[in-house]
Amino acid sequence: MVSSWIETKVDALLEVLDEDIRHTEATLSQLDLLRTLLIKRDDAGLERLLCDLRQSTESREAGLQRRDALRAELAAELGCDPTTMTLSALKGILSGSRRQAVVERQARLKTLVAQLKREYALTTALLADCTRFNRSLMDVFFGSEARSKPTYNARGAMKPSSNTSLMNLHY
Repeated sequence: MVSSWIETKVDALLEVLDEDIRHTEATLSQLDLLRTLLIKRDDAGLERLLCDLRQSTESREAGLQRRDALRAELAAELGCDPTTMTLSALKGILSGSRRQAVVERQARLKTLVAQLKREYALTTALLADCTRFNRSLMDVFFGSEARSKPTYNARGAMKPSSNTSLMNLHY
């Protein structure tokens, strides 16, 4: 029999998982929008997307902290290590409708994460192609040896080499 305190914490965890699901779905939409804006070369749209991403970061961080705190509280109450307190472990402890709710959230999150990995790979490939294309254009206009020569700013400091990546593709 699970205590009412644990049931309350599980209900709070379910709310956080619902938030995680909404955030992951929003991330999928943003990746799709990013690819669309890149293909259309919509700089204003890319700026709006960047602003939206910056605003959503704080709420995402707060959700992660809430989830970690709930997980630690549940682990302490159940007498187990917080690192082993997973949804799989939790559903083994629960029964009835709460167990079913955890199973459903876990399945939905697994599906969304798999889709997110696929969409991320597609977006990364598009960005890599854009980078390769831009470098090819730079070679046509400035020659391939221009990238290996150092350049300087107005203060005489050396600028970063232009043969580095245009953007960090790590997510």
